[in-house]
Amino acid sequence: MAVDLNKVADDIYAMVAAVAGDKKYKPGDLLKAMVKKYEGDGLTKKEAKEAIRILIDSERLMYTYINGSFIELPHADGAAYAADEAAKKRGQ
Repeated sequence: MAVDLNKVADDIYAMVAAVAGDKKYKPGDLLKAMVKKYEGDGLTKKEAKEAIRILIDSERLMYTYINGSFIELPHADGAAYAADEAAKKRGQ
């Protein structure tokens, strides 16, 4: 049975968003959680990696590197925040 990777990606996003600011997930932890959740549907580790890639490529999630690799929500750093604020003002 084929697994919808967009559904898996949405579940990964929900996991990361639920703990945003409190905890950071390692990619391997997310892979294990999804393979376990979808084991009845036959999700493979490779497919779970593809779901993470969907989120990274769409910029819904990002990799961070601080004493290891983590996946988390994108940060609104100073430059990005300023650009967002300027775009909002132009739209008004």
